[in-house]
Amino acid sequence: MITFRPCTLEDSSTVIPLMFSAGPAAYRYVFSVTSNDQVLEFLEYAYKNGRGEFGYQDHQVAIKAGQVVGLVGKRSHLTNTVYTISAIKAILGFYGILNGFKVIVRGLRFERIVKPPQKGVLCLHNLAISESFRGQGVGRQLITHFIEQAQNENENENENENAKTKTKTKAIGLDVAKSNPHAQALYQHLGFQVISHNTGSLVNKYGMGNDHVYMEFKL
Repeated sequence: MITFRPCTLEDSSTVIPLMFSAGPAAYRYVFSVTSNDQVLEFLEYAYKNGRGEFGYQDHQVAIKAGQVVGLVGKRSHLTNTVYTISAIKAILGFYGILNGFKVIVRGLRFERIVKPPQKGVLCLHNLAISESFRGQGVGRQLITHFIEQAQNENENENENENAKTKTKTKAIGLDVAKSNPHAQALYQHLGFQVISHNTGSLVNKYGMGNDHVYMEFKL
């Protein structure tokens, strides 16, 4: 049986490798400036800051047999500004102004491939499954859990007198690298549809940001 809970500071030693495994080449392209694994140090720094795209407060873990076996973050267009501010603060705080500016520029380039969520879409990001638990249905259960959660939240809003003042979630979105057809096949099997193909050819000596597929599950 798999259960879910919010991440905590104490999860960092397990969560950071999982987060990195969600896109190692892209992470290195953006966040490695002086060494190959500098990205891991940055992710730990940003994770412990709490908020934002890498912060522990915006992520949940999947637990099986008492172990952390999966990770996912979720965001909507309502958090885009908060995420941007949190990322800039974390980048400048970790790298300083000069190297931080380089990281910010590369991050903006990568956002042309993997774009922030649009209105009405709840995006899953940093989606990763522990290597020793892959092929056991953990990813399927994790995604299904968040689809059901979003559906329940929509139903609750429909019953709420103030529902009209809120932005209803119309779809669950996610991005997957074209180099990962197995994951894309899983998402399609779960009911996700390909919305766009976003091309990219970003390369430096540490990593790369290549083509991604953006997919949505309509609620």
